[in-house]
This record gives sequence, C-alpha cells and structure tokens, in this order.
Amino acid sequence: MDKTSLENDPVFELFSKHWALVSTGTMERHNACTVSWGSFGILWERPGKSGKTITVYLHPSRYTCEMLKERDTFTVSFFEKEYQKALGYMGSHTGRNEDKAKAAGLTPVELPEGGLGFKEAKVSFVCRKIYQHMFTKEDLAPDIQEYYKGRPQAFPLNEKGEWEPHIVFVGEIKTVTGNE
Repeated sequence: MDKTSLENDPVFELFSKHWALVSTGTMERHNACTVSWGSFGILWERPGKSGKTITVYLHPSRYTCEMLKERDTFTVSFFEKEYQKALGYMGSHTGRNEDKAKAAGLTPVELPEGGLGFKEAKVSFVCRKIYQHMFTKEDLAPDIQEYYKGRPQAFPLNEKGEWEPHIVFVGEIKTVTGNE
C-alpha cells in the first residue's frame, strides 16, 4: 500500500464528505445530529469481541450529546448525497423543540440490538457505548484551542460563558444494517 492510496482512501471521506447522523433513544423519545468528525477502528479486542469500533465527537451543547450520555446504545448512519439537505437540517436544528427528523423528511426506524436509525439511510452501524469523555482543554494543541474560541457560533459557550471541547464517544459495533 502506498502513501497516496491511503491518503485518498474513501473510508476517510465517509464522515468528512458524506456526513453521518448519530442517533440515540427509542421510537417514543429520540434524537439525532449530523456529525462530520468520526472514525472507524479496532480497540479493546477481547474473547468473543472483535474490537471493531466507531468513534464520534459531539459538542456538549447538542441535545443528542445530552441523550447519549444517558444511554448505552447509539447508531451511526450514512446516507446517499440526495439526503444532504436533510442532514443539513438535522445539523442546524435542535430536537429539544421539534421533531426535526419529520421536518427533514426522515423516517425513524427501530434497528436490531436496540438501535434507532432511519429508513432512508444507506448503512447504519448500531453501537454499544464503551467509552465517553470530554476532551480536556489544556491537552488540546494551542491551534485547536484557538479554533474553538474563535467559533462561538459553531461551538456555543456554556452557562459560564466559556467554550467547551467535544465529548468523545466510542461505540463497539454490534450490528450493521443497510438498504441496497
């Protein structure tokens, strides 16, 4: 494998170019938000567990983040380009005040293993949350700290008027579903 083929590997484009929805909850109470930061990997392999994981990063101001901190299961769903407008809506509105999935034209569905996804998704990964933690400001590189500070519209300030870094959620993949 040469360096160029690795840098141009489509797996690196899944989150950044195609975006994804991270969803959690039940059919009665759920929420999802658009993410463009995420990764696939192998972590904590052990007997009977493959260690296959998805890691996503949610800002603490997001309603989905609030819900995910309370739950053990989340789903990461990817969509065809035709749904980019819907994902844009999901990323710019809050589920605290509306049924944003309905407003975006997406249909929530129950998935195996306690997952909640969307009928329109091309592929969905149902994950068991195995780790969560907020990044520590002081451990972020100075340019990353400046990035956060300089974008209060994207990263809202907390009740103390301070910026907060994202929370990392690592999920062990339990099942994969897809529409062909």
